[in-house]
Order: sequence, then structure tokens, then C-alpha cells
Amino acid sequence: MPHHFEDISRFADPDGRLYEAFGLVRAKWHQYLNSRSIARMFTAWTHGHLLGAPDGDMERMPGVFLIHRAQILKSFRHKLVSDRPDYLALASPQSPADSPLLPAS
Repeated sequence: MPHHFEDISRFADPDGRLYEAFGLVRAKWHQYLNSRSIARMFTAWTHGHLLGAPDGDMERMPGVFLIHRAQILKSFRHKLVSDRPDYLALASPQSPADSPLLPAS
């Protein structure tokens, strides 16, 4: 697992029902093809992260949610595919509800 969060519960939703319930929409082309996303793609390539075969629903925008006792405590819904949430802040119950983006690396 690339982010080393093996101990955090997660699920798959191939039909997209939960994605829609959580407000995770299908991406528009400008959410993929924009200067920030293209710059992040080139940065990833320079670090050896090349494109692989598509897997899953490539048009579904991602999101991250901290859920406890059936309540969403924190959430991050990507506006661009290149957005990079602060996963550790989202996973911590003590951090602010709306976690800022990490600076581009």
C-alpha cells in the first residue's frame, strides 16, 4: 500500500452508490487537464511514478473521510485530481475539520 495506512479501514464501491452519497462526483476534463495537475504528473514522472494501466472508475473524483460511530468527523473532497490532502491531519481526531492541502513537492 503506497501510503502505509494498512491498519485503516477502507472499502470498495464498484457501483458508485456510496461515492454519490458522499458527494464524490464524476470528474470533468478540466479537473484532469489543468496546469496544476499536469505539473504534478511531470513531477511524479521525474520520481519514477509512470502511468500504468487504468484500474477502476477513472472518472470518479476521490475523497477521504474520517468516520466514527456512523458520523463523518472530517472529510476532504478533491476539486482537482492532483489535490493532495493532509492524510495524517485527517486521520487525527484532534486536527481541524477541514484539512488544508499539503504544499506541492
